[in-house]
Amino acid sequence: LCIANARARRCTHSTSPLSNTHVFVAMGYAGYAPGHKVSDMLTPLQQYLKMVKSDKSLETLEKLTRNVAQSPGEEKFRKVRLTNEKIAEVLTNVPGAKEAMIAMGWVLAEADEFLVLPAGSNVTMKEVREIDEARQKLRKLEEEEFKKRIAARNKTTAASNPEKAALLAQMAADRAEQKARGPVTQGSVAQPKGNGVKQTAEGAGCCGTSAGG
Repeated sequence: LCIANARARRCTHSTSPLSNTHVFVAMGYAGYAPGHKVSDMLTPLQQYLKMVKSDKSLETLEKLTRNVAQSPGEEKFRKVRLTNEKIAEVLTNVPGAKEAMIAMGWVLAEADEFLVLPAGSNVTMKEVREIDEARQKLRKLEEEEFKKRIAARNKTTAASNPEKAALLAQMAADRAEQKARGPVTQGSVAQPKGNGVKQTAEGAGCCGTSAGG
């Protein structure tokens, strides 16, 4: 039997008395499969938040959670009517949203019409931060998807209109070149006035003779 320790990488061998062959058993750290990263494991809350594909829903979850975290004694913050039209739109009808609240300790009550946070159960700013992180990840994902759609559209345009594609490419190259050069600044340069001929006070007529002398 050969047992590989995920940290020390120590291994011992023995011959199986049943088959007279060597058996290799690889065991990962803390019982996880080999190559599995513990940091990749998500909590139930994080798994449900990852399912939510609506920023409005995550915003509502964050608000409800923050209210309870900041004012745990306020009963009005500890009960949510799921049949409310606006709540239904962002929680009840969005996969993962209601489940995320249940993962935080909320329970269904009164024929599943309400979500209630029971006495003795509380949420903290830790959950608020996790919801906010989920919002940031969703926004980043949506931004990446938007860029992909734009790239696909430009590719289609290039295939159907080579001249327009060349123009877009040139514009992009010009922007990149301008960005590489940085802002253009010019120092102040004194500019000559007149015709450049030195003028005396007499020539300017400020020292003429008086009419009487």
